[in-house]
Amino acid sequence: MKKEKIIIAVVFVCLVIATVIASAVYLNGREKTPKNTVTYIYKGKEKSVDIDSLKLSDYSGTVVNGKGESREEKGEGIKLGDFVGTDDYSEITVTADDEYSATVKKDEAGDAWLSVKDGKLTLIVFGDENSKRNVKNVVKVEAK
Repeated sequence: MKKEKIIIAVVFVCLVIATVIASAVYLNGREKTPKNTVTYIYKGKEKSVDIDSLKLSDYSGTVVNGKGESREEKGEGIKLGDFVGTDDYSEITVTADDEYSATVKKDEAGDAWLSVKDGKLTLIVFGDENSKRNVKNVVKVEAK
């Protein structure tokens, strides 16, 4: 009985060590976006965009959370389609610093905004049944 507990403890420690090593390798391998910028990718070409240089407009609309509760959202930002600056795409993928991403189809881009607060971007998609596509701390926007 005591040997089984020791074996279980050793296996547990090995799993923890393996998890720590895998996490360190993953985190060190991620690209880091400079502060106050977002990476824009179009047709395989990357461009760093300074958030302060964006031409902002006021927006407002209703967002719905996962519980179905509505709330008014307003602020300053740029329409996702305007940020992309072209009509030659079928979808836009927006990715956060933690690698969470959401995809917005071309016909939805008019209802999607990149909100700007404190030098950080947040994707807001008005008209969604829940806010799963609201991406905080956006670091990458890719038009495909």
